Parts: sequence; C-alpha cells; structure tokens
Amino acid sequence: MDIVVAVILILALLVGSAVAVVAVVNHRQQRALTDANQLIPGRPTRAPRSWAVSHDPEARLHRRLRDAMKALYAVNAVDTGTTVVLRADLEQTALDLDDHLVAVAQLAPNHRDELLATITTTVESIEAAVARYATAATMPDSTTLEADLATVQHHLDVTREVQRRLTA
Repeated sequence: MDIVVAVILILALLVGSAVAVVAVVNHRQQRALTDANQLIPGRPTRAPRSWAVSHDPEARLHRRLRDAMKALYAVNAVDTGTTVVLRADLEQTALDLDDHLVAVAQLAPNHRDELLATITTTVESIEAAVARYATAATMPDSTTLEADLATVQHHLDVTREVQRRLTA
C-alpha cells in the first residue's frame, strides 16, 4: 500500500514537472515572438504576433520595416541635433506606416492590393532613407554629412506624401 502511494506521488510529481516545463517554454517562446515582432525594441506594435513568421505580403512588409529600424539602431555614430531629429522622424514614420499596414490587412483582397503596392514603395523609401542615414551619420566630413542628411530628409518628405495619400 505504501509503495502504491509512493509511486502515485512520484508520477504526480513527474507529470506536474512536465506541465510546468511546457508552460515555461511556451511562455518564453511567446515572449520571444512578441519581441521579434516589435518595430522598435520595447515599443509594442499593433501587428499580429503571427506576422513575425508569416509569409503574407503584409507580414513581409512589417518585417522589412522592423529590419530597417534594427539597422537604424545599429548605426554607431555621434548624434547631432539633425541626426536625432531625423532618427526620430524615421522611427515615427515607420510606426505610422506599420499601423496603416495593420489596417490594410483587414481590408478585402480587391482593395488591399493597390494599397499594398503603395505601402511597398513607402517601405522601400524608408529602407533607402535608413541606408543614407547610416552612411551619412558615420562620415567624418560634416559638409557631406549635412548634404546626405538633407537627402534623408527628402526621402522622409516623399514617404510622408505617400502616407498622406494612403490616409486620404
């Protein structure tokens, strides 16, 4: 009788441990997926968690924005007033575009395709602006820096115009 109780307790302990391990692993995976889905580290996104691994066009555009923001954060440069403002503008533009992307994903497919083409162009502009920013912000020559930062600002202006058309 004592052996039966001991075996039952050991089995209950093993099952409980297995359930706890599965719960912890699941929680960590969900948190990692949520973190991988954020455009800017530490800032929640409205994009569905599934977009971190999905092959839908909206999900791929979301990940391109996320990767552009990672590249922006990876730039190792001394910030000036101009670069800080441009970095903030790039971040805000990406966040706004991501919100539009989430809204467009809810539309019927016949309405979605035209808007996705426009959003794709805007994502390409943001990627180009981040690339120019990374190049300009790491240059030692201040005159070249200002010229390249002006180019980045132009990319942002074009991006904002496209976004304005999206919301109109």
